[in-house]
Amino acid sequence: MELQILRTRHPPDVFISQLTGLIQQELLPAQSDLISRRIESLPKDDRLLLAVMGEKLLGFAHLRITYSLAHDPSAEVVSIIVAKAHRRKGVGTRLVAAAETWARQDDRANLILHTDVTRTAAHAFYSALGYQKSATSIEFVRDLGNG
Repeated sequence: MELQILRTRHPPDVFISQLTGLIQQELLPAQSDLISRRIESLPKDDRLLLAVMGEKLLGFAHLRITYSLAHDPSAEVVSIIVAKAHRRKGVGTRLVAAAETWARQDDRANLILHTDVTRTAAHAFYSALGYQKSATSIEFVRDLGNG
């Protein structure tokens, strides 16, 4: 069976629990009902790219158009996760290539990727694909007690 990249706004139900598993793999809190609610609340232009073989989800990318007063709209990969068992097998490369295609089709000049400063393997992966580090920033968060 061949790897396929599906572009969707609403993933088929068969992939919801698998999306949840991939998010949990990265030690992020996730439950299928929560992921379903999050998908429903995404901005209408957001897209998910699903890397699948049959009904098995190997990875995904969440794409968004970002708007700013300071910059022209850009395409952004909000998140990209590949199952650990399928890393270094071309799945991530195919997801990034599909994200670039989506950004070009939407007439965006840039595709922005974010990754945590500690994820050095991801840094090497993006650099190998021709991406250049453009900024270093620190994210501040305040828990507002609403969730």
